[in-house]
Amino acid sequence: MLAMDTESLVTYVGRSELRTAVLRAIERDPRTTGALHAALDVSQSGVYKTLDELADRGLVREGDEWVLTARGRLVADELDRARSLDALLDDEFWEAHDVSVLPRRFRQRLAGVGTWDLYRNPARNPQLLERWAVELFREADWVCVGAQVYYPRFANTVDTLADRGVLDAEVLVDERLVVESVERYDGTGSTAGVDERVRPLDFSYAVTESLVALSLPSSDGVSDLDAVLVGAGDAAVDLGRDLHEYYWEGADPVEERLATA
Repeated sequence: MLAMDTESLVTYVGRSELRTAVLRAIERDPRTTGALHAALDVSQSGVYKTLDELADRGLVREGDEWVLTARGRLVADELDRARSLDALLDDEFWEAHDVSVLPRRFRQRLAGVGTWDLYRNPARNPQLLERWAVELFREADWVCVGAQVYYPRFANTVDTLADRGVLDAEVLVDERLVVESVERYDGTGSTAGVDERVRPLDFSYAVTESLVALSLPSSDGVSDLDAVLVGAGDAAVDLGRDLHEYYWEGADPVEERLATA
């Protein structure tokens, strides 16, 4: 019942620009009716009417100033989440890529990250993203990687930094790569400093202490090597670490997989 009530309140507030503006203004800074009228480009009667509407639904209450109730704060949080989702979806990237490869619990958290930036390889500079990733790892203290595609330069950088003891690295690779990337697993490549595991993986990702990067396949299932979604900040890093842990726990140590190959 609470979920239904909350949903109807979010819809009720969200379909009115004035109700949304008043609720968000009070969320940012509790204030009097006069201060709200001064801050918003609307008539005084409009402010009074809107405050009455919000108060009747238990979203705000008046003392010395108007403040949000607990219900009002939850509605404001949902409005912010919806606004973030709208901003996230406002890009043609989502028309051509398959986000269903991410488990539902993580798809639901994408909007909560806030702003996502889309990094692309320019046609005249097709190695831009690879160089960006290499520099990212050189500046990081730790990294968690999920690799669906093998990049020798990318892998060598992580191996070298980890072997030197300047990078803590957990690398999860798609099981196909253990067979296809012979030079990495035939004894000639050095992975001693990297904690590495294997499992099926339908996309690639990288997480450091400052950001998460996601490389999703195109809508026809082909790995897209030329576009990466990048989110920065605590919410983004938390999402990335939780995503990595989810896949990491169900993966096999690479040594065990090689021993049974």
